[in-house]
Amino acid sequence: MQIQEIIILGLLKESSRHGYEIKKIAKERLGIFSSLENKSFYYPLKIMEEKGFITKKKSQSREGPSRYIYSITEEGKKEFSSLALKTLMSQKRPFIDIDIPLYFLPYLEKKEVLSRLRLRKRFLEKVKEWLADNLELPKKFPIHQRMLLRHHQNLLNAEEGFIENIIEIIKNY
Repeated sequence: MQIQEIIILGLLKESSRHGYEIKKIAKERLGIFSSLENKSFYYPLKIMEEKGFITKKKSQSREGPSRYIYSITEEGKKEFSSLALKTLMSQKRPFIDIDIPLYFLPYLEKKEVLSRLRLRKRFLEKVKEWLADNLELPKKFPIHQRMLLRHHQNLLNAEEGFIENIIEIIKNY
């Protein structure tokens, strides 16, 4: 939950928001950097409120039902800085899901594996295209976000090379 807390607190440092807005912005802006799919944001919001990191205030809406607007507290700002700085020094290795099926490669149908790896390669190519297109729009992203996009571009290049190598190995296996 640590990354999710950093994301929520960071978004609340930008401005106060309601829960759905936090989830939507996190998915749209940060989905490429973190695996947040299908994660509830309301439970962590509740926990962070209990810890005193955020507050919520009921807001009336003209368009629909009332909702809660969340804001970060001074304690939450301290927690955000602490978590973010600690995470910068994380010693965790990235684990990549593709490694597990490849470990069991002899037990898989060669034709199916090659088909899936080619599909994965096409997906990587599309993501690389999206990154390249967005890196060409310097006004769309501030420099620190463009730096992250370049980092992901480098990771995708490495993964694409790995996929190409593994396809050749499997063909000759």
